[in-house]
Amino acid sequence: MNKYLKELVELNKYDKKLAELVPLEENIKRPLTRLETKVKSLNTKFEKLSEEVKNLILKKSKNELLISELKEKLNQIAEKTAKVKTAKEAKALALEEDLAKEQIESANEEIDKFENQVEIKKEEKEEIKKEITQLEAEIVIVQNEIQSKLDVLDQQKQVIFENRDKLIKKMDQNIYKFYEKIKKWAGNSAVSQVKKQACMGCFMKINDKTYADVIKAEEITTCPHCGRVLYIDNEETE
Repeated sequence: MNKYLKELVELNKYDKKLAELVPLEENIKRPLTRLETKVKSLNTKFEKLSEEVKNLILKKSKNELLISELKEKLNQIAEKTAKVKTAKEAKALALEEDLAKEQIESANEEIDKFENQVEIKKEEKEEIKKEITQLEAEIVIVQNEIQSKLDVLDQQKQVIFENRDKLIKKMDQNIYKFYEKIKKWAGNSAVSQVKKQACMGCFMKINDKTYADVIKAEEITTCPHCGRVLYIDNEETE
């Protein structure tokens, strides 16, 4: 097999091995990720409740201010009533007084409603806080449990990275850039095996001449359909 082709095949195998470790790492981290997602969701809910409590308190304050203004209005009505001279004026002030009292009663009911809602939401916040505390304790335990597995995986990755870097340093850089260019769109299938005279990257059958070139492996041959680098694994029977 051509030296450059051999290096490309080897480099691609390193990249595939690294890619294979990604789902393994995700699988190891899954219990931790699940817990962290729950905590994040609860924190979002906690913040939303805090904002709702803030808005309810603001509404309560507005009603308290309204009551204060209405009481001041009742005082003014009382002063005017003491000075009325006609029954018509007295009736108008009485209606105005009744309306103000109704508004005060309604505002007080709103205040009671807001206070109850605030208490309910504060209780919900406390429950969420307890749940977050429990989950955070679980996270610490899970982190300790998975760390040793992650350490082993990191060691494997480190070995692959080191071997990959050594290979890249001794490669012709134009060949390496050529590989990286294909890898941008083909990913880890930038170098693809040929089986039954078909490219395993695009699964298209290649012509006899190209197939003959791949078999000889005297130079780098690319798929005429997709542009991937082609090779035949000598350990497999075609």
